[in-house]
Amino acid sequence: MRRAKFSYSVSKFWTTLANYFSKGTTVLKKLLTASLITLSFSASAGAIRFGYNQQYSAPHVINNGKGTSVSGIVIDVSNAISQEAGFMAKQLPLPRKRIEQYLIDGKIDAQCHANPIWYNAPSIIWSEVLYSDADIIVSDQAIASLQALSSHKQFKLGTVLGYKYPNLTEYFEAGNLKRFNSTSSKDSLTRFTKGELDGFVASYSEANYLTRLRRFNVLEVNSYDLHCSFSPKLNAEKRQRLIDAAHKLRDNGEFKRVFAKYIKPE
Repeated sequence: MRRAKFSYSVSKFWTTLANYFSKGTTVLKKLLTASLITLSFSASAGAIRFGYNQQYSAPHVINNGKGTSVSGIVIDVSNAISQEAGFMAKQLPLPRKRIEQYLIDGKIDAQCHANPIWYNAPSIIWSEVLYSDADIIVSDQAIASLQALSSHKQFKLGTVLGYKYPNLTEYFEAGNLKRFNSTSSKDSLTRFTKGELDGFVASYSEANYLTRLRRFNVLEVNSYDLHCSFSPKLNAEKRQRLIDAAHKLRDNGEFKRVFAKYIKPE
């Protein structure tokens, strides 16, 4: 009964406001506008600022064609964690090299789809492992293992500008592999299909999304675990709610369902 009474009162309140507005009541207009601004500010103030690498493309980040990121693995994971913890998520694209400092300085609250070995700052707080991925070489040539790369000479490998590939360093230095940088794995694939490259390196999730891998030779370079990272300046209670939410979603299979939206069975 109390709920019904409350609903009626709310309805009556808004009806009364509408009647006053129709009469041009300036004071009420100003009061309602101020209230809406306050509510909007409060919602924004409670948002968790998730940073992500602005170089990410599908399936990690998918834009709506107007420069706004609306979906993708990184976006979906961050949104799911924030929602489970009871917060709104604000997505902020950043240059890859600035993300660590932004976390340290508190300019962003969190970053998901990250690994502790990518950063140096011991003050950054990490979740447990949430899911994993791998870097692979996609080519038309049958390469049985990383060691087999030593038999190649100047193999033209598509790479992403600014990315390091520790397991391939010795082969680059020995001249077995030659880097050809692009701004994204998608661009590397385009160059590969045009015959400009002998192969390209990408994460498994990217390569699977971009092409049918069964058509090519696939060599795993390395696998890695992925976590969420959190700013040491984020309120401890908020941070723990986000970490608990991330672990809960991992355990109930939510992240597997996110991946299933973008990763094709081979």
